[in-house]
This record gives sequence, C-alpha cells and structure tokens, in this order.
Amino acid sequence: MPRRFVPQRDFPRTGFTAALRRLVEDVPGLQAVAFCDEEGEVVDYHSYLDPYETKVAGAVLGLLLATVQREAPRLASGGVRELVVLTDQHVLFVRRSVGDYFLAGVMEAGGALGKLLAALDATEAHLLTEAGL
Repeated sequence: MPRRFVPQRDFPRTGFTAALRRLVEDVPGLQAVAFCDEEGEVVDYHSYLDPYETKVAGAVLGLLLATVQREAPRLASGGVRELVVLTDQHVLFVRRSVGDYFLAGVMEAGGALGKLLAALDATEAHLLTEAGL
C-alpha cells in the first residue's frame, strides 16, 4: 500500500521537522514519529497517520516508558531507555533521549525494525544538535 502523507499540521514546522521527515521517509514501513517533551507534549512530528493519532501515540508511549522506568529497578539493573512493542499490525517504539525528551512512533508490522533502531541514533543526534543539547 503506498504511503499517504497527511499534510495537516496544527503548529508550524520547527528545526526538528527535517530530521523527523528524513527518518520516516528512510525507514520502510515507518508511519509516524513524534519528538515529545517530558509531559508527552509533541514538540514536532512527521506522520503518514492523522496528526492527532500521532500525538496520542507519542503521549501514550511516553507514559508507558515512564511507567516501566519506575518499575525498572525491580526488573533490571541499569534502567530502561527504549521499548519496542510488537503487535499483529504494528510495531510501537519509544526511546528516551537527553533530559526528559523522547522519540516515539508507529511502524507497520513487518517494517524494517533493524533499520529503524539504527536510524534512531542519527535522528536523535540531529535533534539534540538542533536543540543545543
């Protein structure tokens, strides 16, 4: 199925937009990515999904990561920085970044998960440079 970009945005493009767009365009099956703050508010995003759905996914995945991080001392030493959830139809991911920022997104099941995880490092570096962090 060809991707359909939903061009609606409810806030202007930022310095983060190009890096997020590149990530979505370069990773087969990636449908949406959101760069969020500690409260789950979207700083910027790029998506083939409805923008509202992208924002909700970012907020929910951030909450999930925060919940797992609270339980991490009982589950594993060293904490949890990244979660990947596989379902029949989607791959959901969230990765903690510097400070309390995080990247979250939605990919089609069977998408290029390995390529996504490798590309997240470069995207994160671009976002942090843009943010001056």
